[in-house]
Amino acid sequence: MSFLNNLGGLLSQLGGAAPEQVQSAAADHVAGMDAGQLAGHLADSAQNLDSGQLGQLATSLLGALSNHGHDEAAIGDAGVSTTAAQAGDQNSVLALITHAQQNPAALKDAALDFIKNNPQT
Repeated sequence: MSFLNNLGGLLSQLGGAAPEQVQSAAADHVAGMDAGQLAGHLADSAQNLDSGQLGQLATSLLGALSNHGHDEAAIGDAGVSTTAAQAGDQNSVLALITHAQQNPAALKDAALDFIKNNPQT
């Protein structure tokens, strides 16, 4: 079972809880991981996402990286196709996850953003 499925199960137990409580539980879960663990879990979960969900994950990652001072051109210079990632290309999203691992705060923010915007995942 993937990380997102496990987290989804945890969050479904909070059905009826206030959105702030659900987000807090997700934040606590993600905060307990180091960047390597989180990147590994996201990469494993990416194997089970469709191209639309992969594109949404890429958008969350790119937004979080931008918020933490990463320039999209620099990400491209690192060999990551941001266009392909946003289009849902699995290999490009996996490369983006690997790149985002260099910035643990951005990686955690991206995971939380993706969870918040995709509670069904």
